[in-house]
Amino acid sequence: MLALTYCYFRMNRKAKKNLLGLVFIITLIIVSSTSYAKNTLVAEKGLLIGYGHGYVGGCHNSYKPLLFIYHIGFDAHKLIPSVIPDTQKRLTFYLEPQYNKVIHPASDYEFGLGFGLEYRFNIIKNAMDGYILAGSGFHYISYDSSCQSGGFNFNDNLGAGFYIYITHNSAINLGFRFRHISNADIRMPNEGINSFLFTLGYSVFF
Repeated sequence: MLALTYCYFRMNRKAKKNLLGLVFIITLIIVSSTSYAKNTLVAEKGLLIGYGHGYVGGCHNSYKPLLFIYHIGFDAHKLIPSVIPDTQKRLTFYLEPQYNKVIHPASDYEFGLGFGLEYRFNIIKNAMDGYILAGSGFHYISYDSSCQSGGFNFNDNLGAGFYIYITHNSAINLGFRFRHISNADIRMPNEGINSFLFTLGYSVFF
């Protein structure tokens, strides 16, 4: 592990980008394949696109990402039945591999893997559910400034939204999130990037 870490930090910026991109793609393939396993734990699969607007702490520069997120939810009760009661798949543990294009303050990019909990609740029977979610994750950002270090970071999310059903097991997803990116002072500077995210997606439930 130490040798791998040493090799990683010895790589140039382009090589790191290619390596992390490869890890992202492999993660996406592995996560996607779980839905085809027998007796799957998967309760939801969805794609999200979106737009974010935020600010880099200290510098007060605006920060605007375009979001491309793959969302997969696992039935929390099936994962740990001895702890979590059966909620009819309304409580899910989710994973979100993502690649996001940053359009301001410069042409940059970010990608990572988010994870957390989502809870759905009915608003209009057979027509609309609401949801709340909270999560964290690992994030790589190419943006680097005098206020925020680029490279490896963490992200924290709080969000809410609506599922508007178009069939009995598929829905349009409208969401809103608050996201914080920083690196826990692993490197300085670390003022953080706070953003409001607006998402639109399509989900299928199992």
